[in-house]
Amino acid sequence: MFEHWGEFYLLAGSAAAVLIGLIFVVVTLMQDKPRSTMLAGAQLYMGPVVLQVSFVLVLSAAALTPGIGPRDYAVISAIVAAWGLFRGVQSTVGIRRLHWQEDPPHWTDQWFYGVFPTLLSLGVAEVAWAFWINEPWAVHGVAFLVTANLLLAIRNEWDLITWLAPRRD
Repeated sequence: MFEHWGEFYLLAGSAAAVLIGLIFVVVTLMQDKPRSTMLAGAQLYMGPVVLQVSFVLVLSAAALTPGIGPRDYAVISAIVAAWGLFRGVQSTVGIRRLHWQEDPPHWTDQWFYGVFPTLLSLGVAEVAWAFWINEPWAVHGVAFLVTANLLLAIRNEWDLITWLAPRRD
């Protein structure tokens, strides 16, 4: 099913693993932040990023699994999609609620940490269905979504790091 895609998924999975490691660096930068800020930020901001790269890792590992069939891959993709949809909506709503605080988040946060991951999860759900009914384009669709998730995760990690990096008062 994923013949000739091994190098792509090996590269994507490796990139996801590196990005997960970068999250640990981001967490160490947060050591001077108040615990309440850390907990809210972790759920609404870091959670989506960790999930995105974890989903890339899972989808890549499943694609590299010898003998995996379209229906098995569809089930894995559907689980990833459902989890992503739940967390994407949760982040979108949570960040939206922060807009009424004294120091509201940047207007792009809701889009990049909530809406876009939710849309990508909808795409994964569509690809899961395409694998289930054995559509030939599904292999290309999941490759596109893996790449899009990686690019969004890179953007969001960069955003987190530049926000957390020490700066003069």
